[in-house]
Amino acid sequence: MKQILMASLLALTAASASAQVEKVYAGGSLGWAKIPTTCAAGETCKDNSVGYKVYVGYDDTAKIAGELGYINFGKSKVDAGTDHAELKAHAVTLALAFKQQLDTGLKGVLRLGAANVSAKETSNFGFADKGSGWNIYGGVGAEYDIMPGLKAAASLDVTKGGTDGGDSGTLYLLSAGVQYHF
Repeated sequence: MKQILMASLLALTAASASAQVEKVYAGGSLGWAKIPTTCAAGETCKDNSVGYKVYVGYDDTAKIAGELGYINFGKSKVDAGTDHAELKAHAVTLALAFKQQLDTGLKGVLRLGAANVSAKETSNFGFADKGSGWNIYGGVGAEYDIMPGLKAAASLDVTKGGTDGGDSGTLYLLSAGVQYHF
């Protein structure tokens, strides 16, 4: 999946050479990720960690953009004595970003689209499970102009994911970062 994202990034970068300035953009953010985990009696659970997002977009209008992204939702852990299990999830997203000017230099953003989510569960006692599939993806955020071509960005990204064995839930990433318009 990372190869698909990198190839898309290169294609969009090449396309930007012929596109008008500031229509193609790329961004990245880092923040708090959550993969909900069910914890039984006697178990210790940690369902949040650090996650990140990278994305590229094409903004043909001032209000609607198309985006391709990769989100790493971090990992969750369950410990039960000597038994340890870990669940990791990530997604490739394809979305429309609807942007609304809120104030000078400040825009609100609503993202709606689809996410190809992959999840993998592993344990120290040999159990492993994985799963992937398409789910609805949504996000809300804000962008603030720092200087021409550079914006501060913050967002909450949400989708669903799970393993084939039935462990599933809503995945969250609350992050902040930067966005550069070419």
